[in-house]
Amino acid sequence: MAVQERVLGILGAFTADRPSLSLSEIAEATKLPISTTHRLVGQLVAWGALERDERRRYVIGLRLWELGLLSPRAYRHRSRILPFLEELFVATREHLVLTVLLDGEPVMVEQLLGRRGARLAAGLGERLPLHASSPGHVFLAFGPPELWETIEAGPLHAYTPRTITDPNALRAVVREVRRTSIAISEGAIVSTTVSISAPVFAQRGEFYGAVSIVATIGTVDPKQLAPLVLRAARLISAALLSAGDDPPFRPLSRAG
Repeated sequence: MAVQERVLGILGAFTADRPSLSLSEIAEATKLPISTTHRLVGQLVAWGALERDERRRYVIGLRLWELGLLSPRAYRHRSRILPFLEELFVATREHLVLTVLLDGEPVMVEQLLGRRGARLAAGLGERLPLHASSPGHVFLAFGPPELWETIEAGPLHAYTPRTITDPNALRAVVREVRRTSIAISEGAIVSTTVSISAPVFAQRGEFYGAVSIVATIGTVDPKQLAPLVLRAARLISAALLSAGDDPPFRPLSRAG
């Protein structure tokens, strides 16, 4: 195995479920000898791709994160989008999330955390299930028809008793989302959390992603928050429409 393959294997061992690893865990995940792992990990630490946390476990380093921001598919339109998210945050003081579609799944690329501490189903860079999240319902409503292939492949995982696992019931919900441009999901992934999402579009009306408010059930009225979310999504869409360069993520043709 070439050295670069070993290095990439080490970096690939870190996931959202395993953000920190010991040296032995890295060796086990990569199937590399402990001596080889020690040498390569040491080089990655020296370069800044890996760091040690307070428990002396290895985590992804700041330099690797800085390089990731240089990617053409990185979140380049933050300066255009963030003012409208901040305006919505000031009005609600709840968690705000911006989600885009990447490799067939909603991925969270921005979040503003409110003071009430509602539990989020995912963090930055993590993915949300299409069938069980309000951003996912927005993607199914306005994204490409191919997204339904994931649903039809099934089975749909039940995160809580309120998760929609029947494809026919999901289609009915998504039809309503397409009619209203608002998706509301209560207790479908986290039993105590409600999320309200609206679609964002970019150049030529191409689907871009979803803006969401996430709150604790019982502390807000989702129907009162829905117009605020929809307004923010429309303002962001207008800002992206006026942008001269391409969106940071490959846009998806709006479903006909």
